[in-house]
Amino acid sequence: MFRTIQAEGKETQEPVPETATATASTTQPEALRVYVGPKDYDELKKMNPPLHALVNFGWFEFIADPLFHALKWLHKYIPNWGWTIIVLTLVVNTLLFPLRISSYKTTLKMQRVGPEIKAIQEKYKKYSMRDPRKAEMNKEVMAIYQREGINPVGGCFQMFLQMPIWFGLNSALRGAIELRHAPWLWVTDLASKDPYYILPVVVGVSMYLVSKMTPMTATDPQQQTMMKMMPISMAVMFVIFPFSSGLALYILTSSIVGIAQQWYLNRTHPLPAPAKPVRGKKP
Repeated sequence: MFRTIQAEGKETQEPVPETATATASTTQPEALRVYVGPKDYDELKKMNPPLHALVNFGWFEFIADPLFHALKWLHKYIPNWGWTIIVLTLVVNTLLFPLRISSYKTTLKMQRVGPEIKAIQEKYKKYSMRDPRKAEMNKEVMAIYQREGINPVGGCFQMFLQMPIWFGLNSALRGAIELRHAPWLWVTDLASKDPYYILPVVVGVSMYLVSKMTPMTATDPQQQTMMKMMPISMAVMFVIFPFSSGLALYILTSSIVGIAQQWYLNRTHPLPAPAKPVRGKKP
């Protein structure tokens, strides 16, 4: 379609833009359902279709989701969420105790050969990291590990396994509506930080006690200093970063259990006599 307009004193034709319109015969009513409310897992699951998939725990969902369901199951029998977290911690640490035993045995072996490894490190310390002779040091150290049947990462495996659980539990606590404003003793909200910073301080003290009871495998003084500073760093992180107090409660309970387990291991598996350093040829 065109219309006549005046342009520079002359009449000219201009196209008219067309707008699509719907007639009564082609218009159909469209049904639309909207959910407005909290992301309560049980309520969302009852809907048709179920909407419980909206409860998303982020990157660590593969760990957070089973931990969340374990907490919900325990909460049927334990009315307080704080004590529920403590019971869950006891269960998890009991399941991981065989790994702690294996890690402790590896630690004992590494401590036994510590003087021998330190002698090798002293022998090569005058060379820079780029020097090809540094590779000979690594070969000699690995030969000792193979001789004693030591897995170098075996002593830290149990701790590394705990860290994904920490992040997964923190995601579950902060993502689930059920634990919002859940109190425990002086804590008013297990999903947020401890308002009095009591838990971070006690976590640092308990982790320090565990580290003091655990045999030290590092022979380098700098590594030993880093291991001693780790509990303090953990306490500072809980003060600075918005980790949930429920996670601090889990770590505190885990540390207390670790103290008891470490005391038992120290009693039943005393430290062996250190191996005599093997004198090798000078490189």
